[in-house]
Amino acid sequence: MDALADFIDLERYPIDDLESCAGRTLIESCQGMMGERAICALKGFLRPVLLQAISDEVTHLESTMRRVDFPATPYGWLKNAGFSTSHPRSRVFDRRCGVLTRDQLDPEGLCVRLFQFPELTEFVRQLLGYEQLFNSACPNISVRLNIMEPGDEFGWHYDTNDGAVSLVLQSAEEGGDFEYAPLIRSEEEENYDRVGAIFSGEETPDLADAPAGTFILFMGRRSLHRVAPIGRSRRSRQTLLFSYDRQPGMFFPEKIRKRMLEPSGEPFLGQ
Repeated sequence: MDALADFIDLERYPIDDLESCAGRTLIESCQGMMGERAICALKGFLRPVLLQAISDEVTHLESTMRRVDFPATPYGWLKNAGFSTSHPRSRVFDRRCGVLTRDQLDPEGLCVRLFQFPELTEFVRQLLGYEQLFNSACPNISVRLNIMEPGDEFGWHYDTNDGAVSLVLQSAEEGGDFEYAPLIRSEEEENYDRVGAIFSGEETPDLADAPAGTFILFMGRRSLHRVAPIGRSRRSRQTLLFSYDRQPGMFFPEKIRKRMLEPSGEPFLGQ
């Protein structure tokens, strides 16, 4: 498997020819989805044979994954002291899963090779509307996998940037839904009442329709989201995550890398 067409269904998703009529239609459709519901989810993006091969590659590495298990605030970029215990800024949620980082992956393996296709980077760039976009150069977190087993969850949070790219490699048999509240916050309004209603269960979040093989581009900086707890399952939930930046040579800060490389149970309460 060396060609882009071995990895991605280019008949349905012609990311190799974005200037064609079909390519432009794909971009417009995806941008419309993100504008309305903050998510672009393309089912069947990965070819079935490739999907099985890449999932097998990950499964063979699961015994080497690091376990992450700590409570965290959804508002990690803010100072959160001084709020009442019931306020959303005082809440913390468990982040519990296995992690594989790029330094643990085969540099010639399928996960890394998929990340390196320039056509995929260009597709993401056009979806986000950026003038330029580069693959992260971080040796650890540019490519990573979240591996979730029964009892694992990744609690309510926001991302620190828009445009998180993930590919669903394998779903759990029970639980593990991607739940989200699209565009619930803005730079001017945090909308704490609605956030609190999501936390309490008074408001029901959206569920992403994202079976194995789905490409997801998500606007997570303004959309509250989580991966719900994994129930009984004989197989793990595997998600492949790619990192990009508008500047070349981007490395993640040491504090973030340490959370992945030297996991601890210390709560993350913000700045």
